[in-house]
Amino acid sequence: MDQRRSQDRPRYEPIRLRSLWVGMAVIVLFGVPFYLPPGTTHPMVLGVPYWMAISVVSTLLFAALTSWICLRRWNIDEPEEEAGGGA
Repeated sequence: MDQRRSQDRPRYEPIRLRSLWVGMAVIVLFGVPFYLPPGTTHPMVLGVPYWMAISVVSTLLFAALTSWICLRRWNIDEPEEEAGGGA
């Protein structure tokens, strides 16, 4: 797997960002279709009720955001760990 170049970037923990938590909360709330009328099944999207399509898209967005944050933005490696001296 590709080694991250964490020594080039300062230590950064995006978990402390309020905007990240707000974004995740919005995606989760969007994915729970409580705002739709009860018993709604039409229109159909690819053979499934549209509320299910909304839920699936929301889940994929949440997974993509979480993956992007963990792979691209998170940098918590300590210098000792990077040098191979960690446990």
